Amino acid sequence: MSEQPIALQLYSLRELANENYVAALELAAGLGYQGVEFAGYGGLSSGEMNDHLLRLGLKPISSHVPLERLRDALDQEIAYNRALGHHTLVCPAPPRGFVRTAENWRQLALELSEIGKRAADQGFRLGYHNHSSEFEVFDGSYALDILYAAAEEEYLFAQLDLGWILYGKEDPVKYLRSMPGRCPLVHVKDFDHNQEQTDVGCGRLDLVAVLEAAAEVEVEWLILETEVYKVSPTESVRIGLENLKQAQNQ
Repeated sequence: MSEQPIALQLYSLRELANENYVAALELAAGLGYQGVEFAGYGGLSSGEMNDHLLRLGLKPISSHVPLERLRDALDQEIAYNRALGHHTLVCPAPPRGFVRTAENWRQLALELSEIGKRAADQGFRLGYHNHSSEFEVFDGSYALDILYAAAEEEYLFAQLDLGWILYGKEDPVKYLRSMPGRCPLVHVKDFDHNQEQTDVGCGRLDLVAVLEAAAEVEVEWLILETEVYKVSPTESVRIGLENLKQAQNQ
């Protein structure tokens, strides 16, 4: 079994990060995560962030940046993240007030492609992270398929969230396999038979099949994200990492 490295989306520890961002980084490293994906920077300068990452042996993988900020502050986001030594930004969702129509998904794809071009000019790549609403059907096609068909592949990669695909009633493994070479990063989250979010490896997501498909389509990093917790955020991200590592060893 191929063993892609495992990172943590720090939104999973958002309450701790809001209180003490460094403590969230320390917890991720202490649990054994190899990297982190940002969703904000806790007020730390890029120099301060870099010092902590180096001290803890954590690799910066990517940063979730809202579309509004990609529009208005792309250069600042690129400068901050370049200083950390990575080159990946991800749009985490449509903008506030987005009306879900086929045409609006196409327009979003065009705008993201344009931002992706601007990022590429500075050596960065741009991705898009889905939720379940992208599996709404318009004229026989998923909204997410409409978006990626309209986008320029060179300038927008897919950060597939496998849990939200599952919640959207599609097969996450099959969908991942449909994106060879276009999905360098995946989010791993899980839902149970009641459509409630649960700890990774404790629901319906077939982790072994996910890992096999991830190797086939050249996924670079697995990024665990949990937003709803059965016990606590710390315990959830600990259990999820343990279950992912166990699946890698099967």
